[in-house]
Amino acid sequence: MKHVLILGGGYAGMMAALRLTAKLRAHKDDIHITLINASDTFTERIRLHQAAVGKPLPQYSIPKMLKKRNIQFIQGWVTAIEPNQHQVRVQIEKELQTFHYDILIYALGSHTDLDSIPGIRDYAYTLDEKSAQKLKQHLPRIAAKSGTLVICGGGLTGIETATELAEHFPTLHTRLVTQGQLGGGLSPKGRKYIHKVFSKLNIQRDEQVSVRAINHNAILLDNGHTISYDILIWAGSFNAPELAKQAGITVNNKNQILIDQYLRSISHPDIFVVGDAGQFVSSPEATIRMACATAMPMGARGGENVAALIQSKPLTAFHFNYLLQCISLGRRVGLIQFVHGDDTPKERILTGKIGAWVKELICRFTIWSLKIERYFPGAYKWAGAKRGNQIIHYEHEKSYRNV
Repeated sequence: MKHVLILGGGYAGMMAALRLTAKLRAHKDDIHITLINASDTFTERIRLHQAAVGKPLPQYSIPKMLKKRNIQFIQGWVTAIEPNQHQVRVQIEKELQTFHYDILIYALGSHTDLDSIPGIRDYAYTLDEKSAQKLKQHLPRIAAKSGTLVICGGGLTGIETATELAEHFPTLHTRLVTQGQLGGGLSPKGRKYIHKVFSKLNIQRDEQVSVRAINHNAILLDNGHTISYDILIWAGSFNAPELAKQAGITVNNKNQILIDQYLRSISHPDIFVVGDAGQFVSSPEATIRMACATAMPMGARGGENVAALIQSKPLTAFHFNYLLQCISLGRRVGLIQFVHGDDTPKERILTGKIGAWVKELICRFTIWSLKIERYFPGAYKWAGAKRGNQIIHYEHEKSYRNV
């Protein structure tokens, strides 16, 4: 019997599990699939800025989402991977257990980089699940005294967080600091609309400045100026967990496992990587954005390729096209930025209530896709799945059967 171990129950891990088990229905007595995740609840990370203002988010039980799919679920914290021994160490309550595998699907996602600037880890909140719950408790108190909220990061996470909190807590003095342009990856029309919404919500912007250090009540900028705060949210870049690096698996400087076109680790081909934790080595200039938009397609293709490997069938290269960048700007308005397949912006945008409606529809589509995949295997599709004008390009594309 072959053992497939899936680490991570986020967007990529869940899609990989569902697609894999569907492809192996005829072999269910010969395959044992286990999914390990720290929580037994699926977290909609794309909605955590809503949780920070106290909006209750839907709770989705992972065991229920995997029900009748021939997948064993284990709630535990992965502490180590031992690829040469084909085993993983997992902390389950007070006991450290070992799980063996023939094939590993690594879907442990990413987290905010807390070590790039001195003081982040000690003084800043981030937009993870734990921080969102703490923010929900502290923000009303800061808003009641008209305190200052500073958000560091001018990407999509920073923009969504700033607008969500400024709209919900209008008495806060909200200020966003970014080392680049606000919404630098957007078209001129898109950036203009972001600035318009920021002005309407009285959000102060500090662009083209870098944070050098953080202390208990202020951030120090590289130009020597300081900005005081009552509460600080760090919305900077993401890193993958260090587990793979510690295990001797080949990674990049963000701890992402370097993978080939079939989503396999270039150093350990019995490890497939899906979602934020992987980066293609064949096309480093075409960086895959760490996002739900890429995690779910990678999960689907990863599940298919593991199933193909087990059945001694050719593997299929991963191809993908971007279509949109969807940005919520509070609960009332949003921005939909149309993009080329390589994620560069087109001039076309949707704004206002229509933008907010499309953004909400996309958010709902992600959870619907997982539910539909459970009942209708293979239903989930993505742009660029077939060869064409895809973002990832490979010089030599081949199929092979053996690990």
